Amino acid sequence: MAHQVSDPPRAPAGSAPGSQSRYVHLSKIGVLAMLSLIGLLLACFNGLLIYGLTPQAQQAAARSATATVRALETRVASPIVFTPTPTPNPSATPTPNPPIFWPNNSISSAALQLPEGHYLLYEQPYNPNLPSNPKNSHNPNSQQGNLFLAPLGGQPEVLTAPGYIYNQAVRPVLTPSGQLLYSGDGLWLLDIFSDQATQIATIEAGEVITSMALSNDGHWLAWSSEPSNGRGTIKIYAGPLASTHLIYQQSTADCPCFRVFAILPASSKQVLAYLLLTDSRGSHEAIQNGLWVLPISAATGQEQEQEQPQPQEILDEDPQQGPLVLSPSSRFLLYSPNEGQVPYPTDNSVPADIAALSYANSLSLAPLGGSPPGLGAGQVVLPAQRALRSIADYHWVTTPLFTPDERSLVYVEFSSDDQPPYGRHSALYKVQVSDGNGHLRLARPELLATSTAALLELGTWLNGHTVTFYADGNVFALDLDSGAIATLVQAGTYVRAIAVVGTGRI
Repeated sequence: MAHQVSDPPRAPAGSAPGSQSRYVHLSKIGVLAMLSLIGLLLACFNGLLIYGLTPQAQQAAARSATATVRALETRVASPIVFTPTPTPNPSATPTPNPPIFWPNNSISSAALQLPEGHYLLYEQPYNPNLPSNPKNSHNPNSQQGNLFLAPLGGQPEVLTAPGYIYNQAVRPVLTPSGQLLYSGDGLWLLDIFSDQATQIATIEAGEVITSMALSNDGHWLAWSSEPSNGRGTIKIYAGPLASTHLIYQQSTADCPCFRVFAILPASSKQVLAYLLLTDSRGSHEAIQNGLWVLPISAATGQEQEQEQPQPQEILDEDPQQGPLVLSPSSRFLLYSPNEGQVPYPTDNSVPADIAALSYANSLSLAPLGGSPPGLGAGQVVLPAQRALRSIADYHWVTTPLFTPDERSLVYVEFSSDDQPPYGRHSALYKVQVSDGNGHLRLARPELLATSTAALLELGTWLNGHTVTFYADGNVFALDLDSGAIATLVQAGTYVRAIAVVGTGRI
């Protein structure tokens, strides 16, 4: 209902002079008192103006600005509240106070304009307490998690993914042809826009899939399985995408307990591809220590009597170090020479399978090449920390990514409180990478932003300079050049981005 505003009351027409004079009559004492009060207020106001022009005031303002910058750099400032502006994209939604802020408040006020006709593909562990995690009647393993497809900034839909089982150690992969490769009670290929799924590999009862890797061209696939109880035989399979076969097996009691890290095509007639293997140390979690090379020939695994080739170590796992990510062209390997355990947050702000991981305390980057592949001299990105006084003094790295052009590396660095609930404090860093004249050069890590999120993880790329990230139940897209940001999904629980796809195809 609109408010009605009427004229203020007026003295009735023809009122007696005597009745009107009582509203305007003031004694001489009252007039003097009022003038004195006005003069006092003017004097105070002028004093404030004069102080504002003094050096003391300028110094105080400078100290205040310096304190603000230091607060941002020490992760104690309040998060920036972005005010999105309208965009032509009807599917975009306003960003709900993203927990990202920049040094010196140097942030663009513009909302990120999301491309139309694009979708975010992501996976979500099953959460019985979350209404938005439905049971899919088409998926017999729906209580093991779900796959979702969501228009950028729009409402997600559950994909029909038979046999799918969420596994932190085995991430789904989008093939170059636009199909989704996922694991569960075997390996499946899914057309995400038609819901047509095809099983391309099976496992025996009581086994679990522990790793899966696809070559960059989408032709070669490698994966591994082992008994769910941890006792029996580890099996490694490799071959063309739809026809892998057993190429290596070992006892679970005879570690290193191999799983697949990556598969690299080979140009030799004798060798079809090379597997990069890592040691799980007998865990079903996403543990990766050391690196070995295993060649795949046309005869590998075909003859039972033939002695199987043995993996050759190229990265020592003692001290505890392991591979993290390959560059898009597989020319560089980012690895950690020093990994360690981080306290479990007791407030359940971090999922248990993520809290259980070993995290990198240092980063090194090395060229990868040759036949068979080998590692060149590593360049230190982030030095290791040793024998510090408190666990809160250590920094840890999670979800590092190369930019699609391989010219930069971005990663999340976090620290942990040394007292319950062991909260985490995260920041986003970027490192410039150059490879001129065959020499690998790295710039110093650059702080891009800090975050107040309890859990911050990088996801996938929207384009060459816009990255997706997860923060406390939401998935955002962040333009690293302009600082523009947009909300992609408001899930309300932990989810993991797989890829951004266009209508019908990538």
